[in-house]
Amino acid sequence: MNKFKTTFWHTYLSKVKAKSFIITTIIVMLLIVLAGNFDKIMNLFDSSEAINTVEVEATEEFTEQFSAVLPEISEDISMTDSDGDIVLTVEDSVPITATVESEVEISSAQQTEIELALDSVNREMVVNSLDLTEEEAGLMAAEIDVDFQTAESMEEGDSGAAGEMDEPNYLNIVIFYVTVFVMFFVVINYASQIGTEIAMEKSSRVIEMIVSSVSPVNHLFAKILAIICVSLTQLFFFVATIIAVIYLVDIGAIISEFGLEANDRTLPMIIYSLVFLLLGLVLYLSVSALLGSFVSRMEDLQQALLPITLMSIGGMYLGMFNLFNPDNMLVIITSYFPFFTPFVMPLRVLDPDTSHLTVWIGMVIVIITVIIAVYFAARIYKGSILSTDKGIIKNIRKFNKGE
Repeated sequence: MNKFKTTFWHTYLSKVKAKSFIITTIIVMLLIVLAGNFDKIMNLFDSSEAINTVEVEATEEFTEQFSAVLPEISEDISMTDSDGDIVLTVEDSVPITATVESEVEISSAQQTEIELALDSVNREMVVNSLDLTEEEAGLMAAEIDVDFQTAESMEEGDSGAAGEMDEPNYLNIVIFYVTVFVMFFVVINYASQIGTEIAMEKSSRVIEMIVSSVSPVNHLFAKILAIICVSLTQLFFFVATIIAVIYLVDIGAIISEFGLEANDRTLPMIIYSLVFLLLGLVLYLSVSALLGSFVSRMEDLQQALLPITLMSIGGMYLGMFNLFNPDNMLVIITSYFPFFTPFVMPLRVLDPDTSHLTVWIGMVIVIITVIIAVYFAARIYKGSILSTDKGIIKNIRKFNKGE
């Protein structure tokens, strides 16, 4: 046990103290802080100034309607008879043609508010010019109601409920995006590290001294656990930075600007995303150790780890391309394939029809795959640790023969 701890702490501390680990962690933490202060950074480059008053040069009818509509749309801009920050000159009333003059640049948000107010007044004036009743004007502004139905839903007899499509929750989508990109980043980074650790020792004479005092299996497990803890340490710093940004920086304005609101699927989405992030990390690192055990030369490492790279890219793109269609057959099938499950199963959580049992089955599949990968990695590493055969194919054939 003491030798296991020695190998674990040596690998863990050497990785954590590495310059690449420190620099990468600091850069990502700075990016998180910058993202939390996105609105303040944009304001630094925004040369526009806030407009408080508007002077209107138009007919009395337009001025009355505009003064009634403007407070409903903007809380910052008010009407004035003279010396306004901006001057709104109306040239034609139906449809409205107007010119806005100001000494400073107007922010895009306030430009939008003025345009919305003018659009509302224009609708009222068009309705009045056509002599329409309130009911007729309401019919013009009414939203259409389209009910998409399938043959299956019509046979079930509840076409209205079956045809209704839920509006996607963008906060849950953001959580899924973050989970997938973080998982892909960690897998690509640390899969190569654990493969390099194992292949480098096997390609040098150092391993002959190590196995004389430490069991090869214990040595391998200590390496795997150390790399997993290194990745979790980096994730801890990322999560801690996110929490600090949430509490220290007022991100409510950013959240409200993008319309991000939680619903009943948000909490399960967070929990399951974290669980599959950890499971996916352990799975891919275990398989990387398995593939690294076949390698006796550093030149063959990238070739051995190519399946990890391809599967992680495939899992990420499966999630990205089916983001707004989590209930299609491709997503359902690939969510039970263990190497795609960590990427795709959180996507299925976005679908309200996905049961907790379905998600638990995906967890069990990944856990079983991790156990199998670790078992074979230990067998292969123990049998080929002192092998001098060159080439991955020769080592695989040797393992199949049980040599």
